[in-house]
Amino acid sequence: MQKMTCSSCGAALEVQNQFIRSVTCKFCGSTYIVSGSDTLDPAGKMASLADYPSRLNIGARGEIRGRGFSVIGRVRYAYAEGFWEEWQIVWDDNAPPDWLEEDEGYWTVYKRERVRGAVPTYDQVRVGQSVTINGRSVFLTEKRTARVAGSEGQFSSVLPLKGTFGYIQGSSSESPVSINYWEDEIELSVGTDLEYNEIKIKP
Repeated sequence: MQKMTCSSCGAALEVQNQFIRSVTCKFCGSTYIVSGSDTLDPAGKMASLADYPSRLNIGARGEIRGRGFSVIGRVRYAYAEGFWEEWQIVWDDNAPPDWLEEDEGYWTVYKRERVRGAVPTYDQVRVGQSVTINGRSVFLTEKRTARVAGSEGQFSSVLPLKGTFGYIQGSSSESPVSINYWEDEIELSVGTDLEYNEIKIKP
């Protein structure tokens, strides 16, 4: 664990593991890109998050299908009709962090997948279409634009602090697939839908 200092308020920042790329100060909301073993590059200030009822919080520990995890970050995405939240989780077995999405009572754990080959642009795709991504056929069920409404904690991705981004969601062989079109990167994630009782939170 790396210990650093927020240059805005002087609070201690502890970077959980080698996969973390950005961290938000819980005291003043300043966001930093982790650029090396002992340095932070300021990335701006993220809006604070209002609390909504959830089973999770930063620091919570639990199990998913018997596999232990801890929550280290939360990000809220807003779109025209509402919002959803994603929780950055790290596994007790030291595997790379994953995302646990919470959307209207439904839970999905997403694993980021390296993009191999061409991916259709956001403007090229439409709902109801099937596209081939990483050799799998993905049936598209959702296409929207969203923005990051706020965040707290630490993340394995560098989140866009300003503006909107396009995203699409679909399914492939019953697995949910999500693609975020960041400004300079396409992020592909493949998920596993979870039942409520498959996520066990430790007291």
